[in-house]
Amino acid sequence: MNKLFAALLVAALCMVAPAIAMEWDDLPAEAMVYIDSNYPPGDVMGTYFDVYFCDKVCGARCVDCCDWEPVGDPYAGWCVDTSASSIKDVCYCGEMYSTIGVSPELNQVNWILNNKHDLSYGEIQAAIWMVMNQPNTKYPDWDTALAERLANAADPEFEPGCGDIVAIWILPCDDDGQGIIIEMEIPPCPPVPEFPVMTIPLFFVGGVLVAASVLRKE
Repeated sequence: MNKLFAALLVAALCMVAPAIAMEWDDLPAEAMVYIDSNYPPGDVMGTYFDVYFCDKVCGARCVDCCDWEPVGDPYAGWCVDTSASSIKDVCYCGEMYSTIGVSPELNQVNWILNNKHDLSYGEIQAAIWMVMNQPNTKYPDWDTALAERLANAADPEFEPGCGDIVAIWILPCDDDGQGIIIEMEIPPCPPVPEFPVMTIPLFFVGGVLVAASVLRKE
């Protein structure tokens, strides 16, 4: 009886197509970040801020002489809170959060980041402030009408998926400073393996033959 059960289990497993798990990697709870004071816009990314991650860099002659310094390429950054001053030109501890599904306002921010097209940094920033209910600072090169159009179109139920841009919320660990967001890209969805429908009966036939072989040996 046990052999029969095992044979039927093999037949059932033959019917199961391989599955690919899709999971977006968890963010670290905290990271050291750096906002370049040359803005707006940032010199490199052309968005409101250039935001870098920091790492400990030690001196060549003194291995114990280490300090936090910005390293690597910058990330596109945006302001979402005008009630506090930015922490600029220094590496500081920031708590990191995904904004997916957190609130209708942040859903709208994510929609804006995925539908900003060729608008200027000012119009995108203004639209973000609008949906986040923040006071809007007008600069000469911002077209308020375009910003309002973008903000009004933003979907409060939008949630980014594979290959989309997602806003990562960075809040200072000591609550003394401005909350910001940076853009990150969710990894693309893995390709769906080709699995012709006609192969399903073959898996079933193979499973039945295995089961019959086991039963024949009983």
